[in-house]
Amino acid sequence: MKRTIITFGGYFEEFISKLSEKEVNKIDYILVLLSNGNRISTKFMKHIQDGLF
Repeated sequence: MKRTIITFGGYFEEFISKLSEKEVNKIDYILVLLSNGNRISTKFMKHIQDGLF
């Protein structure tokens, strides 16, 4: 199942613009996993609270 990932209010774009190329590449990798799969390893995701990861 292919998912569409959307962002809100430009917050993500502002955040990612401040990262190094290596950090951006890591986030891109995780977004590919999220858009194509059902499960993400706890190596990449951590539950914070009330459905927020």
